[in-house]
Amino acid sequence: MEDDNDGVFAETVEKFRTYEDFLDSQIKPLDLFYLEDQELARQLVELGHKGSSLEREEFETRKAAAEASRLASGSQQK
Repeated sequence: MEDDNDGVFAETVEKFRTYEDFLDSQIKPLDLFYLEDQELARQLVELGHKGSSLEREEFETRKAAAEASRLASGSQQK
């Protein structure tokens, strides 16, 4: 049985080029104003204290799977 978040995460890996882009999408200007450090803000998102808690390894795995699926569907159409 699939997790309810699978669809959301599938869209996420296709939408963002890198894991850092994904983390940055969840950081607001006000966060940076108070934290004054983008890396710290990214760590808070990564740890699940803010936003979605999709870990780097899972992001990279899903990104590779989405890319492989895209390439496979492209080669089938030819």
